[in-house]
Amino acid sequence: MLTSLLWFFFFLAIYWSFCLFWGARTLRKNHTPESYYLADRGVSSWVFFFAATAATFAGITIITYPSLIYLDGYSFLATSAIVITIPLGTILFFKRQWMLSRKFNFITPGEMYFKYYKSNTLRIVILIIGLFFAVPFLGILLGATGGLVEFISAGEISRDSAMWVLTTVVLFYVVSGGFKSMVSVGVVQSWLFFILFLTIGLGTLNYLGGIDVFEQFAIASNFISFGSWGTTEGYGGGELQSYFSVPGVIQWVAGIGKNNPAGGPWTSVMILSFTMSYMGIVLSPTFSMWSYSVKSPRSFYFYQVWGSGAIVGVFLFLFAGLLGVGAHLLGANADVNANGFAISNIFPEISNIDQASLIFYFIKSFEVYSPTIVGFLGVCIIAALQSTIAAFLMTSGSMAARDLYKPYIDKEASWSRELLVARLSMLLLCIAALYLATYFETSLILMGGLAIAFGFQLFPVLLGVIWFPWITKNGATLGLIMGLIFVILSETFGHKLTGNSLPWGRWPLTIYSGVWGLIFNVTICFLSSLFANNDKDKEHRNKIHSFLNSHMGIHPSRVKIKSLAYVLFLIWIFFSIGPGIIFGNMIFGIAGDSFNSWTMGLPSLWVYQIIWWAMGVLLIWFLANKMDLSTLPKKPILSGDEFLSPDDVEEKGNYIDKLGGGYGWPLILIALAVATVILSVYAL
Repeated sequence: MLTSLLWFFFFLAIYWSFCLFWGARTLRKNHTPESYYLADRGVSSWVFFFAATAATFAGITIITYPSLIYLDGYSFLATSAIVITIPLGTILFFKRQWMLSRKFNFITPGEMYFKYYKSNTLRIVILIIGLFFAVPFLGILLGATGGLVEFISAGEISRDSAMWVLTTVVLFYVVSGGFKSMVSVGVVQSWLFFILFLTIGLGTLNYLGGIDVFEQFAIASNFISFGSWGTTEGYGGGELQSYFSVPGVIQWVAGIGKNNPAGGPWTSVMILSFTMSYMGIVLSPTFSMWSYSVKSPRSFYFYQVWGSGAIVGVFLFLFAGLLGVGAHLLGANADVNANGFAISNIFPEISNIDQASLIFYFIKSFEVYSPTIVGFLGVCIIAALQSTIAAFLMTSGSMAARDLYKPYIDKEASWSRELLVARLSMLLLCIAALYLATYFETSLILMGGLAIAFGFQLFPVLLGVIWFPWITKNGATLGLIMGLIFVILSETFGHKLTGNSLPWGRWPLTIYSGVWGLIFNVTICFLSSLFANNDKDKEHRNKIHSFLNSHMGIHPSRVKIKSLAYVLFLIWIFFSIGPGIIFGNMIFGIAGDSFNSWTMGLPSLWVYQIIWWAMGVLLIWFLANKMDLSTLPKKPILSGDEFLSPDDVEEKGNYIDKLGGGYGWPLILIALAVATVILSVYAL
């Protein structure tokens, strides 16, 4: 283990050198707010593709998904559809947010919301959401980086010490270089993330000896109850093993902690509400700032279809599923070992409490081949986690300076003073997250459970800004506050606050807290807006929507297929993450039957999910490309062009004239070709 630790520090030093280089390189280049906060709005398509993909998914998936699939099986694997629902959120909102930022020079989402709704209250509430989203989220991820070092060092280096040291490097390159430094490092972090999940897939497949091993699962499932939830008890089509099946469409239970659902919480309704709520990541103020930074909205298309839908989809649906389920036959399951069904003992026996360490044990398993691989993969995990850490740290500090300090404390602040406040804000937020992760880890986990559901409550607020001019300031504000309250009341955090006196538990009726909040949020927002008596700002909002509508629209040749988009979306929702997913329990063979009845030689639900994931990627492509939701605007955008005719705007030139081709993709292809040659020679 000592040799692995030395190699880990060797690769960590190389990685740190790259991070420090970018922090130092961009330190003195931040002469304007746009250069520091948004990299001069010049982030290219390929940089956004890599950096945004890692920032969105690496932190929330690399540890949790393999471990929870190991614990809960294929019903939880269905939530991997976040690779479709998250980009759906960006398809709805990113292009139009980008257009508004170009028109009005917004730097933070707080400025956008204030310009549109003219509400200080809403601006402050959104700032609070952004900070509340960031601090517990940062604390959980920072703690995970420290936990990895503690694991690799076999306890010689404590989690807390490692966490504090690792964080200093992230803090330096983010605070010094700003957005440019963050996305530049993010490109390499994404490559390490991709290498890691590729290793997970190929390594697990090698350990299992191929997918034929699922015959062993079919036999073992007749004697052993995998997972922690037993059978579906009649839900979802019969008395099925919950590990291989979705336990029904909905269950009328009070919620976890009061009246647990049979076969686990991952019913169709739970899967639907959970995956839709994960839009909260990209609806959060953090990723609104990301949408302002790109040269062209075409950047969103590559990220949505190829980064999120395709590449991360392969990781979650195929590789994470293979590791999480395959670990049962590789020594992690004590019952499987005791009954003689294990094919090897790659992993030690992992309890339900310790399931989060599955990815760490996977990395450690490579010690028998080479300590060098262990050290390198350890740094890959650190880089993956820090890509998300950097994103939330950068944007949260920026909002504290732009949405709190400058408008309410020092309106005449110089740029040097504002920059200092932004950097100090990042430092204080980082210290707060580290403090919580060090001394209040249990409370941190409870608060972290609220973060994504809180972000999802911005859905009606963004609908007002982007699509529905009839949503009023009061409706958006009251709905948002009510939504946040009901998110808290349907999570463990709310039960702790109320002394466990609520009549329901966590996620009542197997509906995720984000949707519980949204139900009350939308109801209050829409009713308040529709019955508003004195709407003084209606004309102001209509002007902004007139600007959006005049610049964005479907190409005339595709207007006739617009209705097809709604049909395809509803079909995908119903069968992929909605009630129709229960068909996946049996359509390709029942898990409890003999292996010969498994049509594809794999569990039916897994095959079903993979098919609908592929359909989801096609849906994203169709919406982003054919519905023009992630393409260039139909006419140029200039500050002050709100009421100019298209011809007048065209004559003045605009951002499109300065886009250029760039050398990003050719350089990447050349680098990959060179790397392939080197690896081939080395392997021979």
